[in-house]
Amino acid sequence: MLLPSHLRRSRHGVYYFRIVLPDSIAAALGQRELVRSLGIRSPKLARISGYQISLQITPILERLQRIMAIDPNSISAKDIKKLVVEGLDFRRDGGMSVQRVITHNDPKIAEQEMETVRKTALAWRNIHDFTEGMDDDTFARKKAEAMRLRDEMLGLAGDQQAMGATPVAQAVPGIAPPLRPSTLRQCFDAYISGKKKISESAKTAYKGSFELFAKLSGGEDRMAHEITEVEFMEFNDALAFVPAHATKRGIALKRAAEMIENPPMGQDKEGSPVEYDTISGNTANLHCTNLQGFFDYVINSGRRNGDNPFVKLPRHSDGEEIGGADGFDEHELRAIFTPESLLQAKRPSQFWTPLLALYTGARLNELACLELTDFVEEKGIPCISIRYVPRAKPGTIEHNKKNAARSVKTASSIRLVPLHPDLYEIGIDTYMDDVRAIGATRFFPTLPPDTKGKRERRLSHDGNEYLKKVGVHVPRKKVMHSFRDTVCEMLAVPDMDDVRADQWTGHATQSVKGRHYRRSKAAIQLQAKEGFGALNFPFIDLDAIQYRQGWFDDYNKTNMVP
Repeated sequence: MLLPSHLRRSRHGVYYFRIVLPDSIAAALGQRELVRSLGIRSPKLARISGYQISLQITPILERLQRIMAIDPNSISAKDIKKLVVEGLDFRRDGGMSVQRVITHNDPKIAEQEMETVRKTALAWRNIHDFTEGMDDDTFARKKAEAMRLRDEMLGLAGDQQAMGATPVAQAVPGIAPPLRPSTLRQCFDAYISGKKKISESAKTAYKGSFELFAKLSGGEDRMAHEITEVEFMEFNDALAFVPAHATKRGIALKRAAEMIENPPMGQDKEGSPVEYDTISGNTANLHCTNLQGFFDYVINSGRRNGDNPFVKLPRHSDGEEIGGADGFDEHELRAIFTPESLLQAKRPSQFWTPLLALYTGARLNELACLELTDFVEEKGIPCISIRYVPRAKPGTIEHNKKNAARSVKTASSIRLVPLHPDLYEIGIDTYMDDVRAIGATRFFPTLPPDTKGKRERRLSHDGNEYLKKVGVHVPRKKVMHSFRDTVCEMLAVPDMDDVRADQWTGHATQSVKGRHYRRSKAAIQLQAKEGFGALNFPFIDLDAIQYRQGWFDDYNKTNMVP
């Protein structure tokens, strides 16, 4: 069995704790290691006990090391546990080190063996003056601190036989440390470094949830295993009082328990206290979901013991508005695709976004990032290819280009989506010819990237403004994302295979069949047949909704961006 470096197992099956001392302390004490019997035969308990001792000793060793640099004579080898020493090494600076230390079972023999070592160490140190240039007050203060630390060290060293009678796992109060004690920041850095294929926006969301949790839980330097169940409950309760966009608005957040007792308050123009508008229940639940995944990693990586506290925490609600966006019904689709309204579009995104969203179910950023080369043909079926383009490596010319990378939400988002014949009847091929003629390479050449590389913001804004204009928009319920829900609902009505439906919309599938299907393009013809049949909207007047050649040329030329 592979043991941690601080544990040793005797031939009798009893575990010992071992820690290698720093050079300066080893020289002063006349020993390289500290060895203690744990009186434990269980490897699991031995690991826990060993880490408990390590957490106590390490801070003392660090302080002792600083003191020993000034006054090594403060620590006397005589006061340390009697030892058997091998491999003495005398250094020019007056220090003395050993290769290995073994405690003799007979105290009398151990005392005799160590007496020679003690006298040798003292004699060697006495020929060096470590206090030269130090005034009396400084020497007295440093020596007093060294003596105090020595007493702490002796208390930790204890008596070996006594330690055997009382295992450390029972003697040390408090929360038992896990195998790999780590701060919240150390946990998160390790967690996020393993998520190499997720988008930057997803990483930003994880970071925001983590930083909120750290602020409300006492800081990112807290040990992950020390946060109690009550603190997790308080954090969940405090989410109801977190102001919306608190960081951007410069609103300081307190610890969770304080926020519950005294929620943050703002001031109106007259200086009277007013309540801040708080994050929605959906946002609070998103934070909990992100943190649940994070603490799954913390626990599974040995940094915290027990179950994930976020699993049992109740989720938040905004009242009667339950869930996210809903799909559009026929009455709403008729209003959206009324020719008189749709043909008033001043920008290509205002005209093509609702149509593409209805017939593909793609996410807005997937549509916003489409390039003309993404319009492909597979097995005779026109498709759009939603793909991932990795960012160029730092130091290359392409690295500084804002359009040097395209991200997708998940690996399942990479797919081919058959392009409905209705779109060609409306004139999508004519529009792409117009875009090529002005030298553009993207389907929507006027959409600028944001700081995260996304281009969807204008699509979302223009689309929702249009929904308001035709009287369909309902905040959080009837929005541009509702097109995606509409497609999901339509694909579920016929006998379309669930795997092919998930492939169409870019949702993850858990079945083995689904994972193999995603690697194959052989079924694209069947997928197109079923999908085109499901996405049938006879009430939309295609003859009236027609793209006019050159319609958006002037706008695209004037506002084209890289």
